[in-house]
Amino acid sequence: MKVETVIRLPMEDSGLQHCIVRLNNRNMDSTRKDRNRFFRREPLVIVNKADGSKVLRYAMGNSGLKICKNAIGLDYDAVDALSVSYKQEVDLEVRRAKRWEIWHWYWQHPDQSVQLSIKLGVAGAVLGVMGFLTGVAPYILG
Repeated sequence: MKVETVIRLPMEDSGLQHCIVRLNNRNMDSTRKDRNRFFRREPLVIVNKADGSKVLRYAMGNSGLKICKNAIGLDYDAVDALSVSYKQEVDLEVRRAKRWEIWHWYWQHPDQSVQLSIKLGVAGAVLGVMGFLTGVAPYILG
């Protein structure tokens, strides 16, 4: 989806604890059947085509904000990361996030507690696999 303008989100929708993007309701599908539209709480990647910067946000409807079909509502942190301005013409692309992009986003998340938890989870999974292989190795090798 091509985006031409960015609207400021209200304070109750802003911050790292929310990480949402508000879209016009015509771009949303609450039934989760139309793959041409986005689903609620689906991870989306917003890319600035001018410089390649991108952020990950979760899709939500417009919630009473006056957002036209080619506009999105973003918080200050996302606008800053994308190097764009509110209510000015922008060249952004919104698309569904790939699984590896979600992992990468959380691996480098601005909130240190989120970043640490994903790294500890990956380390625990690696150690678990190593422990399993160590346990079954005597049976396999002889």
